[in-house]
Amino acid sequence: MIKYILPLAFILSISAQAQEKLSLKNAVARALEQNLSIKVAEQDLRIADKNNNWGNAGLLPQLNASGSFGHSQVDQQQQLAVGGDGAPLVEQEFKDAVSDNYQAGINASYVLFDGLGRLNNLKRLQLQEDLSDVQLRFTIENTLLNVFNAYYNLARQEELMLIAKEAIKLSQERYERAEIAVELGSSSRIEALSALVDLRRDSVTYLNSQRDFQQGMRQLNFLLNFPVDTLVKVDTLVELSNNLEYVPLHQSAMQNNAAIIQAQVNRELQKRNLNVAWSDRMPEVAANAGYNYSRQENEGGFLRLSQSTGWQYGLSAQWNLFNSYRSQTAVEVARIAVFQSELATEQARLQLKTDLANAWLNYKHAQKISAMEKRNLAVALLNYQRTKEAYRLGQVNNVQLREAQINYINSKASLNNLQYQAKVAEIDLQRVAGTLMDAG
Repeated sequence: MIKYILPLAFILSISAQAQEKLSLKNAVARALEQNLSIKVAEQDLRIADKNNNWGNAGLLPQLNASGSFGHSQVDQQQQLAVGGDGAPLVEQEFKDAVSDNYQAGINASYVLFDGLGRLNNLKRLQLQEDLSDVQLRFTIENTLLNVFNAYYNLARQEELMLIAKEAIKLSQERYERAEIAVELGSSSRIEALSALVDLRRDSVTYLNSQRDFQQGMRQLNFLLNFPVDTLVKVDTLVELSNNLEYVPLHQSAMQNNAAIIQAQVNRELQKRNLNVAWSDRMPEVAANAGYNYSRQENEGGFLRLSQSTGWQYGLSAQWNLFNSYRSQTAVEVARIAVFQSELATEQARLQLKTDLANAWLNYKHAQKISAMEKRNLAVALLNYQRTKEAYRLGQVNNVQLREAQINYINSKASLNNLQYQAKVAEIDLQRVAGTLMDAG
């Protein structure tokens, strides 16, 4: 019997090593600070914020400075007419004549009117930043949901390991009792072998639960940006909220759900795109002014020096009357995009109502089933205790005891799973209602 107990003792000695205690609150804080998906979404928001300015919208004037210098050294031969018709030509020739040209200037221009395109561009940039902000919130909510699920899954797996370990303990006791009965001659070897098979089967179940626990820990480490094999210990206490009501959740969902807000912002963005497309069909009026300097020095010819400086200003206007229907096509496409965004917004509302109804159903169903399973567990425990006593008195056989043990262990594992399922259903309900970040 010792050769069977030693491997079992080794399995039972596999327990949680020195682990860091990680509360759910600390896990959420860690995810908000270190999760890589959130960091990527934050950088997207920073980009949108940088793009949202008057300069990108075209509301600021343009100021350009320019300058140039040119030098040439060439041989020149010229014939000049002096006097009236028939007068002799005067010829002159220059060897290595040097010519220098200097130009410099500063010019400013500003669009006075462009069909309100710049104002619509500014509003579009603001909406793009709002959209990035909503997408960041969407990412945060999904990350928090994954963190909650991973955290409670790890807690569930830890409880299942304890249940599996308890099953090993019960099977060990049954096996030892069967061995003693064989030694005393009051039982056959068949019952002892059957108990040994069950003991080993329970040991395999424990090892499988330990594997699932380790995988769950790695998933939580990934979400929290911990090293993959970091050992953490989570809180296995589950507190369910019993004060949630459907009507307030429905009202909150219609106002705060990230998918609804994202669809609404996108609809407004498409409307601005339509306005921008319309502005391309309007005339554009611009003002410009500048100061310019020009100087030319020439060794060849009669004009040896020319220099000019001064201000220049004016107005310009242009109106694209026909550009191969590109403007009209842009307007029609923008109209379709607006209609499409309205359909998407309505679809998001319908999807939200469906998701909320399903989440509420799952939440209430999990609560009812959990309550029923609690009563089943009490009955299963009582049945196992009485069957165990009857087995000791020889009133039931080994198979009946094993069946009572399985019923008890299965009821305990089922209750454990249902409690965490109820908590996950509660969290999903808060996500759909748009209150998950408050819960976090």
